[in-house]
Amino acid sequence: MNSKYIIGLILLIFTACSAPLTDEQKNADAVYLKQVKEYTLNPDGSYSYHYYHKLQYNTYQAINRFYGETFVVYNPQYQTLKVNKSETKMADGKKVKSPENAFNEVLPFSAADAPAYNHLREMVITHVGLERGAVVELDYEIQTKHGFMPFFFDRVNLCESSPVKQVEVIVRIPKGEKLNFSLLNQPQGITSQSKTIGEYEVYTWKSDNLCAYSHEPLQAEGQTAYPFLTFSTQDFATVFNFLKGKLTNTFVPDEESKNLLKNASTGWDKINLIQNYVVLNINTYGVSPQLTGYRYRTPEEVWQCNGGTEGEKAVLLTAMLKIAGFNAQTVIAGYSHSFNKEVGFPGSFDRYWVKVEFEGETRILSAIDDHAAIPGQRITIALADDISQFNFENQAKPFFKALLNANINLTNDVKLSGTGNLFLNRFESDKGLLTGIPTSSFTSSKTCNAKDSVTHSIVFTNPNLAERVDGYFILNLPKIAQGIASVGIGELPLSRQTTIELPFSFDETYSYTFTLSAGIKIIAPLKKAVVENSLGYCSIEGVEKDGTVIITRKINLNRSSIAPENYTEFRQIMTLWADKNLNKVAIRVE
Repeated sequence: MNSKYIIGLILLIFTACSAPLTDEQKNADAVYLKQVKEYTLNPDGSYSYHYYHKLQYNTYQAINRFYGETFVVYNPQYQTLKVNKSETKMADGKKVKSPENAFNEVLPFSAADAPAYNHLREMVITHVGLERGAVVELDYEIQTKHGFMPFFFDRVNLCESSPVKQVEVIVRIPKGEKLNFSLLNQPQGITSQSKTIGEYEVYTWKSDNLCAYSHEPLQAEGQTAYPFLTFSTQDFATVFNFLKGKLTNTFVPDEESKNLLKNASTGWDKINLIQNYVVLNINTYGVSPQLTGYRYRTPEEVWQCNGGTEGEKAVLLTAMLKIAGFNAQTVIAGYSHSFNKEVGFPGSFDRYWVKVEFEGETRILSAIDDHAAIPGQRITIALADDISQFNFENQAKPFFKALLNANINLTNDVKLSGTGNLFLNRFESDKGLLTGIPTSSFTSSKTCNAKDSVTHSIVFTNPNLAERVDGYFILNLPKIAQGIASVGIGELPLSRQTTIELPFSFDETYSYTFTLSAGIKIIAPLKKAVVENSLGYCSIEGVEKDGTVIITRKINLNRSSIAPENYTEFRQIMTLWADKNLNKVAIRVE
């Protein structure tokens, strides 16, 4: 590190620390007064990462729960770690350096029970002299040998779990090299520049007063709403082809695996049998591919040691299914906002699955879980796909439409029987039909399975669903399990700062027709309540006529992304929909 850089860093730190704190920074558990992330690609192909921060502790929560220690994971076979500084300036100005026993190397949690990766190390740096108002300076470097990583790249999150007063990202590459980069959700006021200094092209980004990650629920997956910088010396296609080469591997089965593959079962039963074996009997290692330099062990190694990472197990499952005679290929997946044609970042692909095509049906299988669906909003790319035809645009979220008609009979001792029909325009078999009542209280059968819809017939089998409470009987109304109820929206605060991301836009209609025996009366809900605004509407109505009561519930949300400025309207709709008194019926025996 040259003297000019040191002087510049000191001046930047002084400038950052002299400006007043914002209200968020004052009220936060801690605040990063200054943060520097510096990457240097050397002419010989090796590279270094230099990290510096100046962190102020405002609460005991920050001291005891969040920032009492810093954890740095690295691969000592290819990397060396040097801690340049770990010092605390206490509230009275006294400076305390971390003693020798404050630096302890341990096995990373992700490498526990993973013998193939027991060489990985995690440096635990314990910060001393902490109190409210204390400021810790931490400075360390990781040097990486040439050949460990396939390219020079990274994704830099500009936000942290606490507010950042000032952040600076510096990327150095030798003159003549090309750096591709993209900045998503560019912070207001960020500055950037590139210039030649000696034998290096130097790119710099600076930003002030970045908010902390919000803990509000129902945010977009993959930190979509937050700013991050991605850079690489390669493009997307080059990175994809590199991963394709690493994840394409054959398997030479031993006698035990041959017996599994020769099982007498056929078709999807055999596919599920092989998948379940890999899921349940091959241990899953949580080691990130970044720590292995995107090296994947062979299927034979994974089989023999009885364990592998998600990517390694996906390659094994693919190879075994191919030997069993099925059309299978490994699939890599990530969030669309992480993909950029010009910027090749292997970490954009954070999940691995297996695509199987059999008898006109295609399923995506996990090698670490027994589900057969893609969780969340990730986009999948099979290794055999033509990457030049890949669509980088965000895909529109689907529309969920459902209708439940239930006919329920109540005897004079409040015993229940009845039937229903449930129509869905999309259905996932592992997510159930109804919620709000026990799954053991009804049976169902599929009566129609069209290309774009499915219908189930339902029979309510538990006569004792109505519970006696203070002289009345209370019956919870069943809800569609895969509808808005699946989102798990709880009590909503008065305001919100981040966008709500729902899996679908929703249109649900419920009609409950109660036929009552003599002496039975439904006393609530027998009113009409409606909320309608630009996001849609919610309508709940109870009507009594000729010994029957018809309760109709409707909800429509015409968009899946709810911006903060529309939150009040969303809250109006959902508050009415979630009203506990309107989600059940009160029954009186006269």
